[in-house]
Amino acid sequence: MKKYILQRLGIAVVTIFAVITLTFFLMHMIPGTPFTRENTNMDADVLAALKSNYGLDKPLWEQYIIYIANILRGNFGTSITYSNRSVADIIKTAFPVSADLGLRALFIGVSLGIALGIGAALHHNKGWDRFSSVIAVIGISVPSFIIGTLLQAAFGLWLSSWVKNVFHTSFQLFPISRWESFRYTILPSLALGIGSVAIITRLMRSSMLDVIGQDYIKTAKSKGISNAAILWKHEARNALIPVVTVVGRMVGSICTGSFVIESLFAVPGLGKYYVNSVTARDYTLTMGLTIFYSMFVVASTLAVDILYCVIDPRVRYTEVGK
Repeated sequence: MKKYILQRLGIAVVTIFAVITLTFFLMHMIPGTPFTRENTNMDADVLAALKSNYGLDKPLWEQYIIYIANILRGNFGTSITYSNRSVADIIKTAFPVSADLGLRALFIGVSLGIALGIGAALHHNKGWDRFSSVIAVIGISVPSFIIGTLLQAAFGLWLSSWVKNVFHTSFQLFPISRWESFRYTILPSLALGIGSVAIITRLMRSSMLDVIGQDYIKTAKSKGISNAAILWKHEARNALIPVVTVVGRMVGSICTGSFVIESLFAVPGLGKYYVNSVTARDYTLTMGLTIFYSMFVVASTLAVDILYCVIDPRVRYTEVGK
């Protein structure tokens, strides 16, 4: 077990170091600098002073060494676009909002996905199975921003107009923008979570169908164990093993938020800062957010690998034996 965890930790460290290196050099390969714009003339002395202030006047290899040293100290630098604001401060302020949105979307995806998948497997080739298949196809095929736009139109325009005409009030049940109270979180969470519902539904359905046909399920039935006990203690529990891997990897991607959904619903998360930093060629902020995202994804993947080997001991024996 220890050897397995150390192997995974080593892979995680190498992955993060590779991301830091690639991000640094790719950002510096972009033409221009954060202080130059098309059709804009900047005094040479001012430009030189700005480059010196942010260390961009040094050779690239020296900038790289300094940046690696700062990262090891937990210093992501200061944003060029948002003056006097450190990247760490921006992450501290905006990430909780993105994580909140992501966790809500993940809860919707996991709960509905598992329920629909179990129902589809238990009613194979029947109405419930066909219904869940339709939901899965829609969730996978339709982009989240299209779903978000449709939700805004349905609840922000059509439903609000109907309420106004019938009850003569402008009350909006589900607001379509901003991030203030619980009502404001429902539509963006649904828009972001529908894709997860689709993936988990299909995986849970196929996994359940595979488990249902196993010999130990037939043995349990022959012993007179109740259907409810067989469903929850044997079928659903074993079918969840492959789902755990997918859900764990979703945590890293969903909890960092969706740039499009955050922009569409005016959610004040990290997405706004990331898009603005790329547009403005803000080296420090773009690299800092990219590395932060990568660390979060790698950490969630590492946690899933460890959890997976705890759930299924065959994994750690196989991996360590290689």
